Amino acid sequence: MNDNINTREYWDERFGSGDWDDKRGRAHSRAYARTFIDHWHIPAGFDGTVLDFGCALGDAIPLYRAALPGARFVGVDHSGDAVAKCRARYGEVAEFAQGDHTNLPPADIIVTSHTMEHVSDDQDVVRALRERCRVLYVVVPYREHPLKKEHLRAYDEGTYDAIGPDARAVYPAFPFWTWEIFRDHRLKNLVRPLLGRRRVPVPMAIMYRFGSHD
Repeated sequence: MNDNINTREYWDERFGSGDWDDKRGRAHSRAYARTFIDHWHIPAGFDGTVLDFGCALGDAIPLYRAALPGARFVGVDHSGDAVAKCRARYGEVAEFAQGDHTNLPPADIIVTSHTMEHVSDDQDVVRALRERCRVLYVVVPYREHPLKKEHLRAYDEGTYDAIGPDARAVYPAFPFWTWEIFRDHRLKNLVRPLLGRRRVPVPMAIMYRFGSHD
């Protein structure tokens, strides 16, 4: 594995080699999407364009489309390998393009889920995304400790105060019933107290909304 973490080459290798699949990246994307949808409060009849920035292998987009059947979807990722796989698997669901925050098409709504924690200049990227849409949603891990090796910082309610979110929401990152939560957290928490160990906290997410649907 390329040790130059979070570069385009690093992500091309993760997506292209199958490592993303092996580490349950696809399942996590779907799980994050399910809980995010419960908190975004986008009108069900919305018929504009939704752009998924940092879409990885596109696995969240079919869930977004099921929630907003009248919308048009675009997925953007800086990994060419990811975009190629997205087009092959989900080309009838959405359009896909390789790019970054400097060359995005305008959209009514931009969503970026579990991407900013990988970005060195995340404040500048969020500002750039905000200029390309009416409403921007940023979802990241909440008060993560310790940080995963690919994550550059922890997030809390005040992280983007300089940019001025219109709303924030903190919630469990995975749906209550998912296998990831049971295996990685609840199952461990049944055993750890018996061994005199601290319980493993369930991972949380925080969503920032910039702009309004009104």
